[in-house]
Amino acid sequence: MGNRAIQETLRPVVDSVRAALPKGWQADVTHLEAATGPSRRPDAVIRVSSPSNQSAEFGLETKSPAAAGSLSPASLQGLRAVAEANGWAGFIVFSPYLSAPARAALDKAGVSYADSTGWVRLVSDRPMLAIAASGAERAPNADPRRQTLSLKGASAGRIMRALLSCAAPVGVRELAAAAEVSPGSVSKTLPLLTAEGAVRRDAGKVVAVDRREVLRRWTLDYRVLASNGKPAYFVAPRGIDAALATIKNSPRVVLTGSQAGALWLPGGTAPLIPVTQLIAYTDDADATASRLGLVPVDAPSANVIVLPPQDQTILDNPARKSDIPIAPLPLVLADLLTLPGRYPQQAEALMNALAKTDPEWRP
Repeated sequence: MGNRAIQETLRPVVDSVRAALPKGWQADVTHLEAATGPSRRPDAVIRVSSPSNQSAEFGLETKSPAAAGSLSPASLQGLRAVAEANGWAGFIVFSPYLSAPARAALDKAGVSYADSTGWVRLVSDRPMLAIAASGAERAPNADPRRQTLSLKGASAGRIMRALLSCAAPVGVRELAAAAEVSPGSVSKTLPLLTAEGAVRRDAGKVVAVDRREVLRRWTLDYRVLASNGKPAYFVAPRGIDAALATIKNSPRVVLTGSQAGALWLPGGTAPLIPVTQLIAYTDDADATASRLGLVPVDAPSANVIVLPPQDQTILDNPARKSDIPIAPLPLVLADLLTLPGRYPQQAEALMNALAKTDPEWRP
């Protein structure tokens, strides 16, 4: 590859680093010779210089989004060893996009990074250097014809629920069957989640699922009060306990929100906050309101919210806890994470409780 082609390849990382630097600082690719010491050649060496002529050199390691999200501790230790042998301040791992888990792993390992969307972290002990900049929360998609661009809609929701319920490893067809969608829908969705570091694939199969990261990415596009049908707001004159008792025998009504979250807690775990509001999915809000004896009110006064679900299948054969019909666990978590107030805290408490027996829910 000629020098001009090399410079074009390196331009995105240099541009991202330069954009993050304070005024008067510079970043330049200084050389591309093989490294001395351990037999590892960097993709480039970048020199970062201050206006007072202090400088730090970093080896550059370019990775695909998937590879950047799966760097092992041994690989990261190897980068540090090469940097020390060459007298550099460290290594910069560069990728077109670095997911939140990838950035967290690099932060923990003390390795600098940059991506094309603007995420930058440069750290050095000699000279002292700590520079950070934020980029995009979502991975850019190279080919929108072949990849899902967002996780909106009922089909995406089914795939997310299946991913958060199935045990890895799981193949595309198996996942599609669990989600009751076409294999093509799954195939278009997985590249986005792989780029985000939410799932890891090998030979086409999903071999690892970061369940919290799947939820984080899903809830960038899904919001319970905006993604489902129009919510209706009510007050239960006899209190939510009386409404809850009636829901037990009501057809095609399932609870989400705080009450469902409390019911999904493992046995012996106390809810983080008391239940003061019921949120229910139904395909007939008027009939449900009449059956429960609800009175319409403005949203701020409501202690019952009723809304049609984005995916009507959740009303079929719902799970029951204490004889109460509740939405699937992944949907309840997504709903809690996107409701205002203390609901996201309840979601975190529920995931922490699940993590005690299921390592895939661990942070």
